[in-house]
Amino acid sequence: MPVIVDVNFYLRSISNINFVKMEYDLQITFRQHWHDSRLAYASIFHGRNVPKYLIITDKDSIWTPDTFFLNEKRAHRHDIDKLNLMIRIYANGSVMYSERISLTLSCPMYIQNYPMDEQVCRLDLASYAFTTDDI
Repeated sequence: MPVIVDVNFYLRSISNINFVKMEYDLQITFRQHWHDSRLAYASIFHGRNVPKYLIITDKDSIWTPDTFFLNEKRAHRHDIDKLNLMIRIYANGSVMYSERISLTLSCPMYIQNYPMDEQVCRLDLASYAFTTDDI
């Protein structure tokens, strides 16, 4: 059965728009939400004092989507003091994965009408292992 992964992001900054290299930089808080019934824990508390959620920071301890940025040229996760990553697991098995990422992304730019031109720069996401027919 397929897992539905909802994705959203908070745009923290956009900078270094480079018309020569046709790229731009983003800093985002990237979030993914899905449900994994194997992680549900409400039943072990027998209805008493069930924590609303648990927080983990080891992304390798649970299944996570294989989402990647198609038009990424460079990227890094922020880890000053600690990795800026949080995984919240709710009692019913819902998961919220959040991390802060800086990206340099490609952007085809058409500057023939400069200075009256407009550019559309995208942030393209995909699954690494699955095709659009699978998803």
